[in-house]
Parts: sequence; structure tokens; C-alpha cells
Amino acid sequence: MNKTTILTSALLGLLVTSVQARDVQPFNADWQYKKGTLMTWGVYPDIMMPRPDTVVNLPHTFNANDFMSDGGYYRGKGSYTKEIEVPESWRGKRIFVKFEGAASVASVMVNFGHIAVHKGAYNAFAVELTDYLDYGRKNYVSVTCDNTQQFDVATQSGDFNILGGLYRDAWLELTDDVCISPLYYGSEGVLIHQKVTDQHADLSAEVHTLCKADGYKGCEIEFTVFDAEGNKVASTKTANIQNNRAWLNVGIDRPHLWNGMADPYLYKTVTILRRDGKEIDRVEDTIGLRYFWVDKDKGFFLNGKHLKLRGVSRHQDWAQYASALTNEQHDADLDIIQEMGVNSLRLAHYPQAHHMFYEADRRGMLVWEEIPFVSNYVKGQMDENLRFQLREMIIQNYNHPSIFCWGLFNEVPGYHDPITSELNDIAHELDPMRLTTAATCFEGSFNFISDLMGWNKYFGWYEGHIADFATFFDKWHAKYPDVKICISEYGAGAAFSQHVSQFVEEQDVRASARGRWHPMEKQTASHRQHLQMITERDYIWGSYVWNMFDFGSAMRREGDTNNLNDKGLVSHDRSRRKDAFYCYKANWNKVDKTVHLCSKDFTQRKEEVTDVIVFTTAPTAKLFVNGKQVGTAKTDAYATIEWKNVKLQKGENRVEVRTPHGNDSATWFVE
Repeated sequence: MNKTTILTSALLGLLVTSVQARDVQPFNADWQYKKGTLMTWGVYPDIMMPRPDTVVNLPHTFNANDFMSDGGYYRGKGSYTKEIEVPESWRGKRIFVKFEGAASVASVMVNFGHIAVHKGAYNAFAVELTDYLDYGRKNYVSVTCDNTQQFDVATQSGDFNILGGLYRDAWLELTDDVCISPLYYGSEGVLIHQKVTDQHADLSAEVHTLCKADGYKGCEIEFTVFDAEGNKVASTKTANIQNNRAWLNVGIDRPHLWNGMADPYLYKTVTILRRDGKEIDRVEDTIGLRYFWVDKDKGFFLNGKHLKLRGVSRHQDWAQYASALTNEQHDADLDIIQEMGVNSLRLAHYPQAHHMFYEADRRGMLVWEEIPFVSNYVKGQMDENLRFQLREMIIQNYNHPSIFCWGLFNEVPGYHDPITSELNDIAHELDPMRLTTAATCFEGSFNFISDLMGWNKYFGWYEGHIADFATFFDKWHAKYPDVKICISEYGAGAAFSQHVSQFVEEQDVRASARGRWHPMEKQTASHRQHLQMITERDYIWGSYVWNMFDFGSAMRREGDTNNLNDKGLVSHDRSRRKDAFYCYKANWNKVDKTVHLCSKDFTQRKEEVTDVIVFTTAPTAKLFVNGKQVGTAKTDAYATIEWKNVKLQKGENRVEVRTPHGNDSATWFVE
């Protein structure tokens, strides 16, 4: 069954057809893994080579056990080899293997002969095996992954771990000798361009193909669009295939627009390749029809209507699993994100799993996707790889309606205007429909190259005080009124084990941020104030909390856990939500009823006086301490109630909040 058929059926429940012309098989099971480089084994008995260490299934990273280690995590080579039976019946077919993620440099061998190399940890790539296989016998496909720092591969380093291995799914694909190309920058070979208004949508399918000796004699391509109920709404055919590419154009009157979370409507497209009237290949995909723009003063508009982008950033690692995540784990992340009321994702600082985009399409989340041009730039050495990774990212993810902008860099200091300008031009050449953006924490001319820009600013954490946010952004917007700005990162760390009864902002915030004291209440105070300041400024077209989840970072020795960036709103293992999570949920998710008493984990205390903070969707709340009502209050405009200087007694205190939307409580002990 075609892989995109599987995806479409599983994710969207649309009308699909099983096609045998292209056979796509999971290629994840029973890989022999060896740390280091493994050139050969078991093929020539007279040559003694090291045997594999273990059998693994993909996704797999060789850093799962050490990426949170105080001794550092392994950066080197890891080798994977898989036996594959190649029957005689495959002769005449074209055979490809596609890896959705191999970090960071992947060298591919067939029967221990080198055939391909891919540089970049985060985009997919495909390799044709056809001419290297021995038919009617066992063959060996091997991949050596190398996550060491290399000057010609982005990214070099960052405040996250650069892990190694075949950490996403792999697929074996069999096609006819003429096929829709799996080799076009790792994409599915069909790019669907769109020009959309409320009244009409013009679609142009750009189809990339491959052929052998006989060329395209007798070949024809058909492109069809179906609505969500399976009705055909547009179709066209062409026999004009020139330079391994064809174009097919259709129009749709009164299109049903993809309207974000309010109505994430998806059409299905089917591209069929026929020869002499017989179907020999097809690619199925989903598209959403929409248009958008950003106004320098009023912000983001989707389909002509203003939409404040309420976003979070996400890294792809989990406690115990590192970067080798299943689709179920990706879904779990998105469920938590959606629970909080988020409508936009910054998938930082690299292209993430394709499943994330299909799900963002389906759920209606708007996505900022970016290449791993992070923190460091090696002029000349890195340029070719940056261009290549940008092309891969855009072409592979072109059809996803959720993606509205392509990110060009993140926090890169120094003079990188020429390569950034070149990347900006490449993005617009490949995709005139979408915007470009970048994230910065430095002043410089490079900030004015992309269509949009974002500031990574941590007022009250790494610099100044929380309230300085408003001053900085108002002055910057006044100075550069034509620049369309967002806040691409903001936030504060929080350790679950660290608390204060009454938070007072420090004079020297940086010493605290880089130190061991990361009280939960400091993070809560930061997000409360940032939420209000962002909401009040329409010229800030979007905001992205750093970060949705705690994540591994070998450079970190702070808070209560080494090797962890604890700015997440949710724990590294996804089991616990921090207080600030509920600040956003109460404000952004008005469907669910929220009542959250902050500092519930602060069970052992020395102070008898405390502040009590509640985030709730309810209009009012009552506070009880040891069964006695000590306060009643109305919820403010930001879903918050705060009682100052609440007196506790020595020993046990039962604190309870009661609201029309439910109750919450905690037990606090005062020494």
C-alpha cells in the first residue's frame, strides 16, 4: 500500500484506494547496531570483523542512555545494518530506501559498498538501491550515522543536544521503471502551488518524475482534487513530461478554506501516473486552501480576518527516549499543546517529524518551521549545506497548509548578511506564497532581511526586569515601524522542587537565571506579566513561549537538575504541568473549565505568610484555609485571582479554592 495512502487513511479518514504499482513497506525492524564504524560482518567468513552490539528497531538514537549524563553524551559514529531479501520478482522494479531522519551525517552502503551520503540531521532523504542489489539472495543495507561537530554541516552547536542515529522511521519503496520521483529533495515528488481568494482557488501541481531507457512513451499524468467527503471537485491530465517534470493546473470555485483551529478543512489530492492506460504510480496527499498576510501594526491575518498567534516552541526530545520518538509521542505532545489553547507552533530549531505537520494541518495549528542555522556560522564552510537544507525543508513540506513561514536563522551573531540574503532569495524562489522570518537576540543589519522577524528576549530572566519588555518593544517598534515583529522566545526556568512563598523580583536576575535557584513562582510571575504585555500589543503579530517542554541541554548546570533546560511549561517526561501552563490554559482555552491553585507542590514551608494565586475560567472564587473562608474575589481580565499576605498556621494547612467551574486544593505544612 502506498505510504501516503496509509497516512491519509489513518489521519484523515478520507476516501483512499490501495494501489499495488508502488509498494511501500516499513523498514524499521531488526537493524543490527554497532557503536562506531562497522564496515562488514558475516558475509566473508574468512575476514574477522567486530559483530554488531545489539538488534534495534527504528526509531533509534545511540544517545538514549547518555544524553542527560553529567559525563556528556557520545558524539561519534554509530552503524546500522539490515538484511533484506531481494527476490527475483523485484528485477525490473526500482527500489528506494527513505530515511525520515538520520543524524547528523549518514553514509549509506549496499552490500558494504558506499553509494550515498546525506548531510543534515533533520530532513528526510531517499536513496535508490536498484543498481547495487543482488537479486535472488540476501543483501545488506548499512548506514553509518555521525553526530560529531563538522564545519560543513549545520547545526554546529546550540542550547540543545545534537543526538545521533536513525531516529525517525525508514521506508522501502518499490516502483515501476517509470515513477513519480522519491528522490526530489526527499519529497513525495508532487508540489501543489496555490493562489487563493474567497471566491476561487487556482492550483498548479508540479510533478517530478523518473524514467529509464524507454523514456515517457505512452505516459500520462492525472491530477485530481477531492473534497473531505470524497467528491471529485477538479481534475486534469497531461502527457507533456519535459525534463522529468510536468505541470497540471486546475481551479476550484468557492473553495472551502482551511481556517486554522476554527475550521481546519482539508482536501485530498491524487496524482496518478499511467502508461498505456495502466496505472503504474500514484501519490496521495492533503492540502488546505488559505491565504494570509501580516500587517506591521495590526498583526497576522488568516483569510482576511485578524488572528493573534498564541504560540509555543517545541524541541523533539523526551526524558528516557531522547529524540527517537514514535508518532504516539508526537501526538501526546500535540494533545498537551492543544489543551493549553495554543494556535501556533514554532518547531525549533530544525525541521521536525513529518507527522507533526500532518497533525498540525488536521488540528488547525499555524507553524513556523526553520532550518538549523543556530548560534554559530562558519563562513564559506557551511554555506552550501545551509542552502541544501533550506531547499530540502521547503520542498518536503511544501503542501502543508499549517506552515505559514520559513525560518532562516536563530541567534546567529556577527556578519552573516550575504548568506542570509541568499537563503531569503532561495525561499522566495521556491515558495513565493509563504513568508520568511528569523529569530534574533542581537542588533544588526541581518535582522532586516526576512519578511518577518522575531526577538528572543528574556526580560526578568537574563536581563533587566519583566516590565522592561513593554519599554523595549514599544521603543523598537517606534524606531522601525515598518518591521513586522513578534516575540520568538521568552520565558523563565522553573524547578518543581523550588518555591518561594512571596516572589519578589531580584536586582541581579542573570545571576539567578544561571544559578541553582529556579523557583516555580518566578516563572509564574514572568508569564503572567508577559501574557498581558503581549496581548495588549497588536503590532506583535505572534508570541512563542520558550519552551513548551523541558528539554535536554548538556551545557546546563542550573536549577535542580543538571543537563536540563527547565524553561518548559511541562516536565521533560510530560507527566507534570507547571503553574504557568495553567495561566495560558485559563486565558487561551475557554472551552475547558480551568481551576488551578498555584504552588500546590510547595508542601513544606517555613513562612507563615504566603500569596495565593489561582488561574481560572470562572468569574469568581472563594478561598478557604482550614475550612474557614478567608477571601472572595472576582477573576481579572487575565483569568487570575491573587490573594496577598494570606496567614497560615503552624503545622498542617488545608487550602481550598471553590469556584463555579470547580475546586482545587492543597495541603501545606508550616514548620
